[in-house]
Amino acid sequence: MKYYILVYLILAGIILTGCDTPPKGMVLVPGGNFTMGTNNVDTDQHALRVGLDKPWYADESPSLSIYLKGFYIDKYEVTRLEYYIFCQATDYKPPRTWGGQKFPDGTGNFPVSYVNFYDAAAYAKWAGKRLPSEAEWEKTTRGPDNYIFPWGNEFEFAGANVSQSAIKKKGRGLKPVGSFPQGVSFYGTYDMIGNVWEWVWDYYLPYPNNTHTWKEKDKKELVVRGMSYLGVGHFSKEEYEKVIALKSRATYREHLNPLSRKKDVGFRCAKDKLTLYETFFGKTYPKKF
Repeated sequence: MKYYILVYLILAGIILTGCDTPPKGMVLVPGGNFTMGTNNVDTDQHALRVGLDKPWYADESPSLSIYLKGFYIDKYEVTRLEYYIFCQATDYKPPRTWGGQKFPDGTGNFPVSYVNFYDAAAYAKWAGKRLPSEAEWEKTTRGPDNYIFPWGNEFEFAGANVSQSAIKKKGRGLKPVGSFPQGVSFYGTYDMIGNVWEWVWDYYLPYPNNTHTWKEKDKKELVVRGMSYLGVGHFSKEEYEKVIALKSRATYREHLNPLSRKKDVGFRCAKDKLTLYETFFGKTYPKKF
């Protein structure tokens, strides 16, 4: 009798928890609570003093505790080759900068860019995935210890493809995905910071109890996360490095018109982690077993 009870409990556990093996090219981010945003304040108005349009942390506060179900997220940003296959399979129009149906030779492993929000969402749907929510993107980047950067709490230029100098606006230029292993996140994702900004599935809206003044036009824009390889303007060397570091934080939010196609904006995909029960019987649990 004890044997049958043990087998039943094991099978029940498998059904309720499902398989943790991620789909190819993705990593698992387990479910649970995490702290989103920050309670920091730009007390000396540094951002405004150097000519930026909002104080640091103004749209990232106050921090809030969020519960997220487990999900999968792409290990790398979607590449030009992957996007090319999608375009070929669906007759979707490729980025205009390719100058034809295919990307320039030798750049297939670079992240795709010049894609707007709707292009990114169309690819994700075709791939059987979706774009990550803003909360999912941030949890992936910060890890279980709520790091400031994917690799820890101290900024390092070696951790991400971001511009090191205001003189060279393009910095090191766009790089193949995964070129900065020093910056890998706790969950095993690459280029969460740097290379290209990434579209997420959220409008640019204030967090609960936020006191920042929001422009109405901003509320019609969507969030991009993760900084890019391009520079951030002309500052002294010390100020430039400080601005790059602050914009490279995992909590930093930027926003764009969803129709925008920019050279330094791309995306990665996410996917719900379903239990075996949800896989076989749907995502809504019955009220009674």
